Amino acid sequence: MQDWYQLTDFEILYDIGRRIKVLRIAKNLTQQALAERSGLNRSTIRDLENGKPLNILSLIQVFRSLDMLSRFDELFPEVSPVMALQQAQRKRVKLSKKNKDK
Repeated sequence: MQDWYQLTDFEILYDIGRRIKVLRIAKNLTQQALAERSGLNRSTIRDLENGKPLNILSLIQVFRSLDMLSRFDELFPEVSPVMALQQAQRKRVKLSKKNKDK
């Protein structure tokens, strides 16, 4: 298991790109085929696989094309209604200006 906190942001981007490339190859897709399925340019797929920054919409399009959208549930689990209510009922503590300066 990867210790993501030990990596820089750019190392994380590179690792995500590498993993997407492995998934693409496992599905026997070329960069061009994945680009066509996702509605992106081949150069965007290449940049993603090489760890270049891209927008989240492009990542969603690639995940959809690789049939990987269900993995977002692991990243962003739904909050139960009870937990949402508890969060809403918590009082937020706001620091006053004079407490901030101390």
